[in-house]
Amino acid sequence: MRLGPEEVRAWVAGGRIEEAEARLRLHLAENPDHVDSLQLLGHLQFLRGEHGEAVRLTALAVEQAPEVAFLRTNLAEVLAALGRYEEAEAQHRAAAALAPEAIEPRLALARCLAARGKSDEALACARHILEADPAQAEASSIAAAALAQAQSMPEAISLLRRADGGEAQSAWLRVQRFLLEAEICDWSQDRDAFAAFVARWAESPRDPRYDGLHPFVAWHVDVPDEARLAIAQGYADRIIERFAHAATQPKRRAGARAEGRLRLGYLSADFHHHPTMHLLGGLFAAHDRSRFEVFAYSLGPDDGSAQRRRVAASVDGFADLRGATALECARRIAEDEIDVLVDLKGYTLEARPEILAMRAAPVQVTWLGYPATLGAGLADYAIVDGVIAPQGAARGFGESLIRMPHSYQIVDGAAAPAAPAPARREMDLPESGVVFACFNAAYKIEPRIFSAWMRILARVAPSVLWLYRSNRWCEQNLRREARARGVDPARIVFAGTLPRQDHLARLRSADVVLDTHFINAHTGAADALLASVPLVTFPGSGFPSRVAASALAAAGMRRLVCDSLQAYEECAVELARSPRARAEIRERLARRDTPYFDAGRFVQALERALETAWRRHAQGHTPADFDIPGS
Repeated sequence: MRLGPEEVRAWVAGGRIEEAEARLRLHLAENPDHVDSLQLLGHLQFLRGEHGEAVRLTALAVEQAPEVAFLRTNLAEVLAALGRYEEAEAQHRAAAALAPEAIEPRLALARCLAARGKSDEALACARHILEADPAQAEASSIAAAALAQAQSMPEAISLLRRADGGEAQSAWLRVQRFLLEAEICDWSQDRDAFAAFVARWAESPRDPRYDGLHPFVAWHVDVPDEARLAIAQGYADRIIERFAHAATQPKRRAGARAEGRLRLGYLSADFHHHPTMHLLGGLFAAHDRSRFEVFAYSLGPDDGSAQRRRVAASVDGFADLRGATALECARRIAEDEIDVLVDLKGYTLEARPEILAMRAAPVQVTWLGYPATLGAGLADYAIVDGVIAPQGAARGFGESLIRMPHSYQIVDGAAAPAAPAPARREMDLPESGVVFACFNAAYKIEPRIFSAWMRILARVAPSVLWLYRSNRWCEQNLRREARARGVDPARIVFAGTLPRQDHLARLRSADVVLDTHFINAHTGAADALLASVPLVTFPGSGFPSRVAASALAAAGMRRLVCDSLQAYEECAVELARSPRARAEIRERLARRDTPYFDAGRFVQALERALETAWRRHAQGHTPADFDIPGS
């Protein structure tokens, strides 16, 4: 039999995986040392998620041709997928040494070093590439990321500005530059032009230029929700195409769930000291154990925190899967016979959406950790509410929608601050006057909302704006922007990070919390309301810009949800000028007698939601939108 590698590659590209594998195995039975067949079959096993077998086959190919650089690069990639990072780095170094003039092996080494947190070495490697090819886009990206990690943000941005040869050359560079500039509140880039770039991306989301670009970028600027969905769908489709063929076959226990307890799995990398756990609080322990078994699957580090210990002690099964491959994670969830898997990460840091692509559970739900759609095909349902996703909003989601009766966000009322607020002078705040506050991350602040804040300060004297100190460049840039808008930069006060209880206590010193627009306060909204401080928001059209409005509605504070930027400014000014109105709001929030603060009621509604989703599946129905009525 004559093997045609190009034909096999074409089959793989066309999704004819089984035919390609059969042809390769037949050929290897006759020619067990055929290098091309070994590495191609290893590649197929890698695509299937069978990373251990991929390592074995690719290592055999390397043994037959140890001088071939790309084989060592391939071996390094599959070693990294198994978490064998030290061995992967050694193979990358060997490949780069074998082909010192070639860019790809050195690029792969730079990627590996960056992924291992070796920023200095990654930067040196990327700079070596840029000496030979100053226009090399990925090397520029790696170098900029390393500089940013080393807190050399202006140098990173300057490098990206020099390297950016236009959209046709590298969409990656344009997006990376935009995000780094957002981190330091550098608004020199034309945001309307960037929004136009995002709109073009939405028109061709599968264009190779956009491969790997994170879909949440589309929420930073003003584009239609349908465009954001198109971008998210393109991202999801790539994941599904790569991993869906490794789909697991979840086991079913005798009697399915007709009489037994429903088995819930929660998937997250945040089972430690993290804002998501601040919200979830006592969720796991609060589940009705007569109806549910609860499992937690951890993809993140064990920081030894009280939050992690609390989760582990509150579930029926806790699995630490940080070092496992996606396939191993999916198989573990399937072996545990999880009925409904709730993913708490979406596309955020350390997320593993490929586990969802493998259909680890019969019903899959996205909730809380990622405030946007994943696109269709990964999760069957997204948990939302009537404010986050009002009627007609489904066109912006790939999932079917489960609307909760109040807010989609669970709040642990026990987290309310017990200690009194420190004296203002201890926090560099003036003893008198109005304190407007926003503790959102700097990247959420954009020029239009900042201009509104400056107009509010100009109308309310004396007053200051109290912001979170994300980084020193953000501080410098915002002071400069204030001066350009006619406001004394000294009226902006920056605060650092504190433990959550201490932060909630100091937040009581604020008079009014001002929300950002495109991406709201999320856990920050819960913090403001737990601290009983008025929060003013101007929601946009999509999920991340409506979270604070959802929280306020559930907390009985719809009057603080404004329908225009002008109304937002007027509301903030009126509150600032009326100590009585602020006191009434504080007293109302402090009673905590609204659904927003009732975690027990939320858990009951969540249980009804997950039971309904399971029941639809068990009855053979496809996912569909449904509402959970209030109790």
